[in-house]
Amino acid sequence: MFLILILSVFSEFCLTYIRYSNQNLYMESFSVTKTGNFISLVAAAAFIILCFISIFSNAKFRTGHLVSLLGLSAAGLFFVVASFITGDKDYKLVFYVLYFLFKLFTLISLLLITVSSSKKLHIFNSLGYLLIFLVLFFGVTFYFVYNFTDDSGKYKQGSRKSDAGVILGAAVWGGNRPSPVLRERINKGYEIYEKKYASKLILTGGGSPNELTEAEVSKNELMKFGVDPKNLFVEAKSNSTMEQILFVRDRYYKKMGFSRIILISDNFHLLRSSEMSKFNMMNVDTFASDTPLSTESNINFCIKETFAVIVFWLFGLG
Repeated sequence: MFLILILSVFSEFCLTYIRYSNQNLYMESFSVTKTGNFISLVAAAAFIILCFISIFSNAKFRTGHLVSLLGLSAAGLFFVVASFITGDKDYKLVFYVLYFLFKLFTLISLLLITVSSSKKLHIFNSLGYLLIFLVLFFGVTFYFVYNFTDDSGKYKQGSRKSDAGVILGAAVWGGNRPSPVLRERINKGYEIYEKKYASKLILTGGGSPNELTEAEVSKNELMKFGVDPKNLFVEAKSNSTMEQILFVRDRYYKKMGFSRIILISDNFHLLRSSEMSKFNMMNVDTFASDTPLSTESNINFCIKETFAVIVFWLFGLG
């Protein structure tokens, strides 16, 4: 049981390290208030409590079942180590997910063995509870994504200001035209600028070869509105939300001494964007664009974002 405890806690520490290293952060900035860190702490605490209950109880555990749990814990640690070795992001994600499933299955099995009178490992029972937990975890996260409320109400009195607004990139059509999604983000960025909620706008997003980047298209549209190009900052190389957030962190938030920024995106995208920013110690408010979506499209986008939020919470990927 001690070996199970050591392997489980050590692998959870490794996962926390991965969460930070994937965002070019050091563990010295660890905070339990971050969702992913809190999940890891709860998991580690659960293993510690269950293992100590088992160790100090008078119950008789079957050696074969304990060996099985030890093997599951070792398999989880193996997937963590494998993620360090491979340099491919897709393989890393596969190893991360396998680790999470094995770790969760081990925790559920240990809980069931501890509370049961037979002290036996019932694989199908553990699989059933694993499925129930995953559905509940996904459902609760989906609820938060779908019902996310931005911070625009905090600015209606006119007393709240931010150092800059950040327009997160979206698709470009025809090589030089903003897609409807990007256009609505640009419009919202201009609204924030015009109302003087922020005096600068940071435009993010790369693009395909031989076409304007998302950031450049946003800049052109805002200049048509009359925005002074001196107040527009362009980041034109990123290909993901995470890259955009980290660029803003390193290039502007830290170097320019910002105290607060406004993230501008679609409402379903803002929970993940704000979670990333807060994990990276940036003080952010959020403004949702007015992108018109059907109920079906909104649900589809929210399902996709729910998976993305969970992946960020657990592994620091985005």
